[in-house]
Amino acid sequence: MRPICRCYRLVTHGAPLVEERTPLREPEPHEVLVRILAAGVCHSDVFLAEGAIDTGTGRKLDMTRTVSAPRTLGHEIAGEVAAVGAHVRGVAIGERVVVFPWIGCGECAFCTGGRENLCSNARNLGVSADGGFSEYVFVPNERYLIPMGALPPEQAATYACSGLTAYAR
Repeated sequence: MRPICRCYRLVTHGAPLVEERTPLREPEPHEVLVRILAAGVCHSDVFLAEGAIDTGTGRKLDMTRTVSAPRTLGHEIAGEVAAVGAHVRGVAIGERVVVFPWIGCGECAFCTGGRENLCSNARNLGVSADGGFSEYVFVPNERYLIPMGALPPEQAATYACSGLTAYAR
């Protein structure tokens, strides 16, 4: 019997997230399965769940095309490696990590030039791929994992967004 993963998913924009339980699959050859220790709630998670951003001018920017439901939100993720695919090297089960969520397509000029955060066909965790409002998250490659060291997971998770935003180029 496969283990069950509990997550909280956006099913309908503007409605509360829905608890779901699904069987947990094995990681693909290059994937890493991370057990969530902490997931931050970023202001953009709130906007994505609501389906709109209030611009402060009485107008709202539609976000329903940015995130299609159903989706597990959450891009501020800290956890520990629970399982690895057959081709994964360099991370060990039990290692505590922060997950870099800004994952590009891997093929465009931005991605091949080392600037995945600017990719227009991104696979960002918690936005266009399932994220951290869950017990587990699949990370497509170990290169998106950063050792957490002795930081508390609740602090480390926020660095995946707010900590990186200050250094974006």
